[in-house]
Amino acid sequence: MENLQIKKNYVEFRNALTKNDRQAAEEAFRKAFEDAFALYQYKLSNNETFNLDNEEELFAVVTLFDNLIGFWREGMIDEAIAFAESMVDLVDSPKLKEMFKGYSLGLQSGISLDEFMREYVDLSKVDEEYPQFLCNFKEKIKELIG
Repeated sequence: MENLQIKKNYVEFRNALTKNDRQAAEEAFRKAFEDAFALYQYKLSNNETFNLDNEEELFAVVTLFDNLIGFWREGMIDEAIAFAESMVDLVDSPKLKEMFKGYSLGLQSGISLDEFMREYVDLSKVDEEYPQFLCNFKEKIKELIG
């Protein structure tokens, strides 16, 4: 897949958010998501994983993760669970596999996104390897595994 501009559009999305320019943010996210979703479908159909050393592919995963959070926030739980579960197979990083699995468990538990973030995600930690993701969990996450 060529000419992907996921990172550029995602950065524009974040910048527009900080300026409270909702229209520009939505447009930039839509562009980033379209490319990220096309790459997601390509990886899925070719049984490949995202190459997290490639910035475009890393930002595709960032964009797709943001969309997963959006699904949860909008109450699209079944879609979010299916998506999180497929992402477990599409990333080759043990940490990101664990992150998508954790979010899937949170979704399946029926709690709200806000409660999940407050109770299970360690928001005090910025991950050294993947600072773009909320991928560190509190010990309490083990309660959802049983």
